[in-house]
Amino acid sequence: MIERVEVSAIVHATEDPEKVLEALSKLLGIEGGEVEVAEARGHHGNPILYLKMELKGKEARRAVERLLKLMDDFEYELLKRELGARSEGSKLYLRFDKQKAFGGEARLSSGSDVVRIVIVFKGKVDERKLDELRST
Repeated sequence: MIERVEVSAIVHATEDPEKVLEALSKLLGIEGGEVEVAEARGHHGNPILYLKMELKGKEARRAVERLLKLMDDFEYELLKRELGARSEGSKLYLRFDKQKAFGGEARLSSGSDVVRIVIVFKGKVDERKLDELRST
């Protein structure tokens, strides 16, 4: 059902990279894993890190199951209502509040300080698949 999960986050100069990794772990239920790190400079010359990881197979499915279960009923219903705007073909695009993720919550966000997640399904994204993943 899940082909892969692509995860990325920006670590600003004022943030601890370990805490951002901890937020990813709490959100997706992952420990360790291979994280690509790229260094960049912000508009004012401040250092920025880009974290990126990809999950596949059972690990990807478990991460999506956990993510959907972490969402409270309101957030989950919002996701389903916005499914058309958040998906394209087999890809579901999600953005979660990074601070809430550190606290173990899954809150959708449209801001810039987020954990970006792209869930790539085998076949088209639909509500039935999400319901199945959330209920397992």
